[in-house]
Amino acid sequence: MWLVDPKKLCRQHLLGEHKELHQLVGSLRKGKSIKGHIEKGQVEIHSIEKRHKELVKEMLRRGYKHQSVLKKFKSFKAGKINILENERELERRCKNCGFGK
Repeated sequence: MWLVDPKKLCRQHLLGEHKELHQLVGSLRKGKSIKGHIEKGQVEIHSIEKRHKELVKEMLRRGYKHQSVLKKFKSFKAGKINILENERELERRCKNCGFGK
């Protein structure tokens, strides 16, 4: 989860984060451990549903089709993402994301 403003994400990162949210929910529903992702600051369980809505809104704004409903899962407070750090990482790694432009 990047948790940065979805309008700043390039197509690859917008759609990639959306796909990964669905994968995270699938893992949670199957009872698989995502402890490592939580400890590394890569996910906030309690933000998944809100984030999915934000990403879908941006996808629709760009004219992308969205047909994948986020399955229900038991949410709980876990994880903390450093958004500023993620913005810096995306700016460093991706010339197509809209940081500093």
